[in-house]
Amino acid sequence: MNRKTTSLLLLSLSFSVASVADTVERIVAKVNGEIVTLTELDERLETTLKQLGPAPSPEEEEARKQELRGKILDSLVDNMLVLQVAQERGLRVPSRFFDEWKQNIMTEMKIETEEELMRQVQLQGGTMEALRKQFEDGLLLQEVRRMEVDSKVAVSEPEIEEAYRKNLEAYTEPARVRLREIVVRFDGSTEIEQGEKARRLLQDIRQGADFAEIARMHSESASRDAGGDLGFFNDGELTEPLATTAFELGPGEVSEILRLESAFYILRIDEKEDAKVKALEEVRNEVADAIFNEKMTEQMDKFVKTLRERAIVEIKL
Repeated sequence: MNRKTTSLLLLSLSFSVASVADTVERIVAKVNGEIVTLTELDERLETTLKQLGPAPSPEEEEARKQELRGKILDSLVDNMLVLQVAQERGLRVPSRFFDEWKQNIMTEMKIETEEELMRQVQLQGGTMEALRKQFEDGLLLQEVRRMEVDSKVAVSEPEIEEAYRKNLEAYTEPARVRLREIVVRFDGSTEIEQGEKARRLLQDIRQGADFAEIARMHSESASRDAGGDLGFFNDGELTEPLATTAFELGPGEVSEILRLESAFYILRIDEKEDAKVKALEEVRNEVADAIFNEKMTEQMDKFVKTLRERAIVEIKL
């Protein structure tokens, strides 16, 4: 099992490791006779909500739950339909795959024994049996997709060239500048005095004083120890009027004094790079992957839709 497969499985298993309760409970869907329980749905919903983070208000949190509940149930039904295809075709996951994956997890988490791994799983409300099932289901879902979808998707050179031309902006490196600053702060009673200080510093720089040294001696910002060096900024990352000033100046040029809120700023451009469109050869694989993924998603949707049309699906939510 390669690293890419392991990463995909880690992602899929991050949704939930909790087992279905050994009690009679509500059934929310039937898929060709197999059931989806309320416990499964609620566990997946809870994990998804945690990943999204808290909503701005209780009302919006409740609205989010209602919206997600139906989508997650649809996803559970779709997965069950695909797993039924795997079962019909007699697909099985060799036990060594899980053992290898489990060992990789233990290595990454620096867990020395299976007992400790089991304790970690239990702390998250799960069992090793449920973890194994989710791992195997993940591989089976990928294998059915590979057989039914991926193998039927192809990307041609003309498609790559057309997609590249239509999305040049996505493959353009923005203009950027490497910026230094000197900051002189003031309050209501010191604005005039500090403004005069900023003008003296600018005059010294215009007369040949080293900008970085002036910044180290007089700047009132966290960048002073680095001689005012702020590193590179892409076009669009700076607030106005810093952005306008920075991208109008050339390398080695120093700005006039800028007044922003409660500070005066003097900027110097150390380096400047114009926007650059990446050549097709640089991004060919990226463009091809984007086309492939889009086609794969469309084909997978069609495949699952066909399965639904042939299946007996009862939603009881």
